[in-house]
Amino acid sequence: MQLSIKTQQHASVAAVSGDITHAVSAEFQSTLLAALQKSPALVLDCSGVNMLTSAGLRALLLLHREASASGRRLALTAVPPAVRDVMEVTGFWDQFLTFPSVDEAVAATTAS
Repeated sequence: MQLSIKTQQHASVAAVSGDITHAVSAEFQSTLLAALQKSPALVLDCSGVNMLTSAGLRALLLLHREASASGRRLALTAVPPAVRDVMEVTGFWDQFLTFPSVDEAVAATTAS
């Protein structure tokens, strides 16, 4: 897994690529929690994600709960069909704000 974070407007934008599995889920979760705590919104660009396992789903759920509890926004963008399928089957898809592009997500999550 590769993960890079930048700031766009008032949102942290995290680009993730590779597989989000048990082997990387702790790093994925802690890095993104830190990014979420530093800005009012976190946009997760999933366009490079190949696989999302149950450990990755758990990390996303924890991020979602933290965002909700702290009044911050979390959005997913460019989710590949295979990852979306996993999220839909497990009931996770409807829990998240989703957008086709990073720019749309940033605009929606940082609007007053």
